[in-house]
Amino acid sequence: MADISDRPVRRENPVTGAARGLLGLVAGIVRFVTGLFAAILVVHVVLEILGANPDNGLTQFVANAADSLTLGLANLFEVGNATVQLVLSYGIPAIAWLVIGAVIVAILRVFARPRSGLA
Repeated sequence: MADISDRPVRRENPVTGAARGLLGLVAGIVRFVTGLFAAILVVHVVLEILGANPDNGLTQFVANAADSLTLGLANLFEVGNATVQLVLSYGIPAIAWLVIGAVIVAILRVFARPRSGLA
């Protein structure tokens, strides 16, 4: 029976490990930023539905940021109800940001995955 110490030790290339670490860091940043963009859109919807003061500085900041993050999807669907219109106009881009983030993170994880020496 072979002893554990007889097995070959697989040494990892330090550059490869550093590159994987960097890709993991980038994936984390992408996940954070796209999640933050989606959160800004959701907060805007909540502030509007709750009737926040439009002259308040925070409300104006969130509204301006949300308008910049709609990806051109605001007013994609025209509906008669103003509340439903608001939710669709900012909810669809929020979901789009989460999907974009998930796709980018998945791609980065594919490149960060350790490779076998068989191929």
